[in-house]
Amino acid sequence: MAEALTLHLVRHGQTVWNVERRIQGQTHDVPLTEEGIAQARAAAAGLARLGAPLVLTSDLLRALQTAEIIAAATGAKLRRERAMRERHMGILQGNTAEDARRHYGERLNDLWSDPDVRFDGGESWRDVYARVAAFFHSLCASPPATELVLVTHGGTLNVINAVLAGEPVERLAWERIDNCAVRTVSLSR
Repeated sequence: MAEALTLHLVRHGQTVWNVERRIQGQTHDVPLTEEGIAQARAAAAGLARLGAPLVLTSDLLRALQTAEIIAAATGAKLRRERAMRERHMGILQGNTAEDARRHYGERLNDLWSDPDVRFDGGESWRDVYARVAAFFHSLCASPPATELVLVTHGGTLNVINAVLAGEPVERLAWERIDNCAVRTVSLSR
């Protein structure tokens, strides 16, 4: 029997746009705040005891900064994975939640309840699910190590949770995931 695969799933640290309540999506250059850096250091301290040799991260700045702090503390190698990006929110990116609600009203509700809705230039949840599930299944089929840290985004983590539970995109459940929260899962292979 093959060894279990252990994954430490981490959401990025707090960003300037989290504080401003701006829709980040795939906006690349949103940095961590001082609080976000402290959160990443705290997560890194906990992960340093576990010995994962590799940190896989979204290539968006907020996740990458978090992953760099974790890799430095753990001595792990770092690998960027574009497939682990957050959902592209199209024309909504950069808007505050309040401004988006004012401009788009009830149409915003469909962003979360309808897996096929996308705003101009953005992805639907079905798009994100397909992207993340393909990456995740490939990773689990041929993992580079038996213990890995994955640093990504709240929406992406919700998709990973659905994939782990065997739920289709139509049954995607939304859980609020705190900045730098770490969830460890072990998968039989």
